[in-house]
Amino acid sequence: MERNLRLLNWWWWSRWFWLGEGIWVVFLLEERGVTLGQVLLFEGVWAGTVLLMEVPSGVAADRFGRRPVLLLAGVVGAAAMFTFGLGGGLIVLLAAYAGLGITDASFSGAESALLYDTLEPLERTDEFEPRLGRLNALIMAGFAGMTVTGSLMVRWTPLATPILLSGALTLPSLLLMWKMTEPPRRLDRSSLRAIGGAALGRVLRTRSMWAVVLLNTVATLAIIFMAILQQPVLLNLGFPAWSLGIFIAGQMLVGAAASWLAGAVGARAGLRWLFLVVPLASSLALLAGIPDVAWLYALFLFPAAGFHLMFPHTSGFLSRRVTERERATVVSISSMVASATSMVVTPSLGLVVDRASLDTALLCASLGLTALTLLAYLAWATAGDVRRDPPTAPVSDDVLDIGFERAPLGAGRAGDTPEAPPPTLAGADADA
Repeated sequence: MERNLRLLNWWWWSRWFWLGEGIWVVFLLEERGVTLGQVLLFEGVWAGTVLLMEVPSGVAADRFGRRPVLLLAGVVGAAAMFTFGLGGGLIVLLAAYAGLGITDASFSGAESALLYDTLEPLERTDEFEPRLGRLNALIMAGFAGMTVTGSLMVRWTPLATPILLSGALTLPSLLLMWKMTEPPRRLDRSSLRAIGGAALGRVLRTRSMWAVVLLNTVATLAIIFMAILQQPVLLNLGFPAWSLGIFIAGQMLVGAAASWLAGAVGARAGLRWLFLVVPLASSLALLAGIPDVAWLYALFLFPAAGFHLMFPHTSGFLSRRVTERERATVVSISSMVASATSMVVTPSLGLVVDRASLDTALLCASLGLTALTLLAYLAWATAGDVRRDPPTAPVSDDVLDIGFERAPLGAGRAGDTPEAPPPTLAGADADA
């Protein structure tokens, strides 16, 4: 496990070596003859693929192990980059882009579960939030550098070169994951159906958990709205179109800095402050895009910091309340809820922009997210579970109870044997 930690530091930033962020649209338009309308189809395929694969990939990571799923996801990602750079037809290009979405969804949940499960046998789970924050900061800082590098490369190389080079530079991450060791399991692995049902049931019936999922959704929606609307906001402020890439890279660096400091901020401020102030500030920061005042752009960028301040702590909060049997699935459910909400709400926001104005859309987004923040925080704060560590150790579910029926998960499958009940904590009430 100590070796895993060392290898994770290298794998985390090398597993997604993507130089094409700043040029992939131009590549499709100029090199592959794709129309701008078809480019929007690529974004739809990406979002749909991520949404469909979030929970299944988390369930697979809980059933078959984190390492096999992450290794397979890396292979799919590298193959998709090569196919995207070399492919000619629209269907092939869409399939390659879907492969990138599968990879992104498979990393979500499994990677944080691998980190937590690696720290657990070392009795160092208190390092989870700061480590996750620093590792994600490396991704964001590296991604900013890759975006600028890939954009500069096309001055001297064909547009396909940064994309193909991305696939080649991602390959070493496969060797790093291959050399890692699957963390030890204390519990037997359940069936896919049992894992998914138990994880979903636990989130639905545990108020503190679904409230944290909603708070994570607020932070996610705020950064999505900011990222989508930042370009028209900058143009309204009078900045030239050629400078937008610099601002986007700056946004990534803001996120990287916030992610690096997330552990320290959470330890100093506490979850009560973090889970209220950060999503609330992210929601209200969208209002800074309304006045045509250049210095307010710094406030408009706060959602980029807010999401990365929140994510290590929402992941840690959820991870500590489940066993390793469901950990990757529960974190994936949180990501899926945020993605599904975005797919519903974002088109509505676009409709407001078209029918009313950009300022009206920002106002609606800010007020809506503010209301959701206050409701979710009230639900969490009154749930009786507001500390980093849960009041009692998490117990694995052998049954799923969501108010309709109570039946053994996976009952009737050939070869199933009943599991012994989990040991109770010393001194705990038996009824608990």
